[in-house]
Amino acid sequence: MATGFFKKSWALGLILTLASAGCSQTQREAADPAAPPVEHASFHQLVFANDDFAVLNNRYPPGGDSGFHTHYRDIFYVVIQSAPQSGQRVGQPLTAAPLVQVGAAGYSANGLEPRVHRIVNSDEGPSQFIVVELRRPRPRGDAASTREGPYVQIVDNERMRAWRLILEPGQSVPIISQGGNGVRVVVRGGLLTTSTPDLPDQTLFLRAGDFAVQNSGSTRALRNTGTEAIELVEIELK
Repeated sequence: MATGFFKKSWALGLILTLASAGCSQTQREAADPAAPPVEHASFHQLVFANDDFAVLNNRYPPGGDSGFHTHYRDIFYVVIQSAPQSGQRVGQPLTAAPLVQVGAAGYSANGLEPRVHRIVNSDEGPSQFIVVELRRPRPRGDAASTREGPYVQIVDNERMRAWRLILEPGQSVPIISQGGNGVRVVVRGGLLTTSTPDLPDQTLFLRAGDFAVQNSGSTRALRNTGTEAIELVEIELK
């Protein structure tokens, strides 16, 4: 499973030619002025931002072209819809990338230099990625939680930890306590019931591409109360 995951992450990295971390204002000014920050690129919609992270909903129609744009931060990404894509760096040819699978996810750290590229979607169908930019220039020192199966840890580094959770109908996971602030991304939706101490159970109708901010210190147990498998990817910052 780990080998497959890293193959998916590598393929998606070829598509995205992704971001860099902790850039100074001087570095920003040195970037190509014709390539706006990723938040202003075509088909990249900024849907949430705070001091910890920004969430982008990147939805490409068939044939969609992002134009050249600049990444400044480390990111975590999740594939929601997949279609063949090509990527291009400045001064290099447009190059087809391997097709990535729905649910592929991973972390991209790209040094201190801004990265400029463009993405062109194929005409075969739409594609969608949820991208979480890490806005802190460095870790704050929060202790990420540890989780047992059916959670599967997929990323663990000095900045964040991430898990994949697949719940079949009727399946549940015991209560956990959130470590650092984080984000949940829905890959496959359905009816998810959350149990929280001292509160009534809450059931949500989740859809692929939904996301939710999860605060440090919160506790929850989850149960699939629907008729289809649910797949979630959750991250915590350190």
